[in-house]
Amino acid sequence: MRNYNKTIGALAAVTALTAGVAQAEIEGDVYAGYSSDYIFRGVSLAEDLAEAGVNLSTTCPLTQGKISVGVWYGSGNDQNGDFDNQMNTSIGLTKEVGNFDLSVGYINYDHNGGVQIDTQEIYVGASTEVFAGINLGVTAFFDVDANDSLYVEAAASKSFEINSTVNLNLSAGVGMYDGDDNIDDGFNHWFLGASLPWAARENLTVTPFVKYDQTDSDYNAGISTDGDEVIGGVRLSVGF
Repeated sequence: MRNYNKTIGALAAVTALTAGVAQAEIEGDVYAGYSSDYIFRGVSLAEDLAEAGVNLSTTCPLTQGKISVGVWYGSGNDQNGDFDNQMNTSIGLTKEVGNFDLSVGYINYDHNGGVQIDTQEIYVGASTEVFAGINLGVTAFFDVDANDSLYVEAAASKSFEINSTVNLNLSAGVGMYDGDDNIDDGFNHWFLGASLPWAARENLTVTPFVKYDQTDSDYNAGISTDGDEVIGGVRLSVGF
C-alpha cells in the first residue's frame, strides 16, 4: 500500500503542476529498448534489461523554463533474485541562466519483487558548454526517504554530426556517494559511453549504444557488482 500511495502521490503532483499549462504546446517521446545489463550508479542489478517509457515537456508559465515529466519501466533477469522490475516517475524544471542550464526535480523509485528498496530523491544540477562543443554537467541526488544519502555525478559529453541523419555522442563521467549505509562514502565508479542516434524517419530514432562502467572494488559491500562491465543495447523512440 505504501508503494501504491507514493506512486499515486507522484502522479498527482505531476497532474497538478501541469494543469496550468494544459493549453501550451507539449512535446515528448515514447521509447522502448534493450540493454545487455542494468547498471545503476556502478551497481550491476540485472542482465537483459527490457525498458519502456514516456517523456513529456512544455514551457513553465512561472519560470519560462521547461517543465518535464517522465515514467520509466524496466524489467531484467537477475539469477540472485535481488531485482525483478522497477518503475520510476519523475518531474523536473530546467531554466537557462546565463551560460548555464540549471535543473531541479523529483524522482520516485518503485520496485516490484527482489530486495531493492523503494525510495524518493530530489535532485539539482547545472551544465554548460566549456569549450569546443564539450558540455560539462554536475548533478546531486538527495535521497529523502529510505537511504538518507547523497549521490553526485559529474559528466562530460560531446556530439559529432556524421551526416544529416546520424550523430555520434560521446560521454564520460564519475560518481560519488555519501551517507548510504550499503555503500562506502567517496568515489564509486567511472564510465565511458558512446551512442549513435539515427533519425530513421521524421519522428523515429534508432539509437545503438555501448558503455563501459568501472566500479571501485572497495565499494558496494554487500551489493552485487562485477567490478567492470561493458554494456550494449539499442533504443527506439518516437517523438511528437
